[in-house]
Amino acid sequence: MTYHEVPHIVIKNNSQKGGYFFEDILTEEILTDVCRKVTGTSEYTVEFDNEGGYNKGRLATILYKGSKIYVSFSQAGKVEGRNYNFQSLTTALVRFYRGSRHNSRICFYFLPQEGNRETEYFSFMYRVMATAGVEFINDEQYLTQTIEKFASVQDIINARDRLREGKRNNNSSYLTKSKHGVAEIYAKTYGANKKEAVLISLAASHISKKIRIYEIREQNISVLPKPDKEALEMLPNVEIINTDMQIEIREFVRRNSLRSPRYIFNLLDRLGPKKCTLCDCEIPELIEGAHIWPVADIKADKSIPNDQKLNYAIDGHNGIWLCENHHKMFDEGLIIIEHDGTIRLKDDLNDNDKSFIITATTNTLLPDGVISEEAEIYLAKRDEASTYEASNYITI
Repeated sequence: MTYHEVPHIVIKNNSQKGGYFFEDILTEEILTDVCRKVTGTSEYTVEFDNEGGYNKGRLATILYKGSKIYVSFSQAGKVEGRNYNFQSLTTALVRFYRGSRHNSRICFYFLPQEGNRETEYFSFMYRVMATAGVEFINDEQYLTQTIEKFASVQDIINARDRLREGKRNNNSSYLTKSKHGVAEIYAKTYGANKKEAVLISLAASHISKKIRIYEIREQNISVLPKPDKEALEMLPNVEIINTDMQIEIREFVRRNSLRSPRYIFNLLDRLGPKKCTLCDCEIPELIEGAHIWPVADIKADKSIPNDQKLNYAIDGHNGIWLCENHHKMFDEGLIIIEHDGTIRLKDDLNDNDKSFIITATTNTLLPDGVISEEAEIYLAKRDEASTYEASNYITI
């Protein structure tokens, strides 16, 4: 890195989108303000690089006294699009992570914009950015609220779940926790979703001992962008797993209690965050995806072509979220689910056992949408294979 006694700002001039030059947007007044805020001095030299290529990440780099400061700029003009600022910022952040972070910083600067830049989603993403190590250098000028880092992965999960309420068709990537407390990110690999997933992954890496990222194929793209993946792979607490169908097939062959990445993703996509359908437990480490038509019965059904069996096993309609206790009750036939969503209890249990199950089962009628038309078919398949008589059950 070249030593600069006076801050030297380098900016790739050509924009990636929009057909403009950054020298027309980043005025002397803006660059002076940026330089003063990040270096303490208003003096600088600037180099707008017009050579081949375009500006990735709406990014400027400031070289000063052996340090390198990355500054990503917001979109100028009108606030547009739910993800535009954050896609660019993620690209800049990945470049920061891939470089030497010794004597380096990554910052974000708000350019003047018209519109609401403090929507619930924007405010959530600002917190994700801060958790990932981004410094906001002029937020007090444009935001009414202080940006606070997330303290834990569970905090991110809770905040994200609040954003999802009533928006089940969001179809974005998902963050949850496994049985052993590992932060799991189901990262879609296409469009804005991939950048959001990478940003959340980088943030989670700061506040969790272990991060497991599952690449979820979308639009025939099976992996995250190479630079993004390389940045994540450089982190010692991150593991990336590509969820190709070969993994799913191996899991299906090996296990009757299939908990494949694709199955969990499909449940998250259909039902939302991990929460027991039959009680109030929302602790993700204790919540499991319970098959309606068990995997063992799917495997044993000789009328189904082998290549179709896996599709049934990983279908999000063939499952519900249950805590470990209710999952075991369901698998052992202590409780059954009727086609109208009613929960019924095995009648020949002793009174103490009945009392325990009744007390633990606070939801005796499944919420609307849990038993879809497809799920009803799986319930019928479960009934066909079951050795339990429905007449031996009572309504709770």
